Amino acid sequence: MIERIGKFCRQFRIEVLNLSLTEFARLTGENLKNIHAFEKGRANNIKYLYLYYDLADEEQKNEFAIGLFEII
Repeated sequence: MIERIGKFCRQFRIEVLNLSLTEFARLTGENLKNIHAFEKGRANNIKYLYLYYDLADEEQKNEFAIGLFEII
């Protein structure tokens, strides 16, 4: 399941937030390698979900929540 969540978050970052991995890491202050590991399903810290959610506007937050709950 964590791999599907990571894949969803990567897709959300690219297609909805329109951010590169480098931009995302800079905006969140998180380590680029850790974010990459999360998106590939090799890290499972729930804090990363909040990073994607926090960068989204209200409409995007709704889209993120719906997409995430469809996976889980």
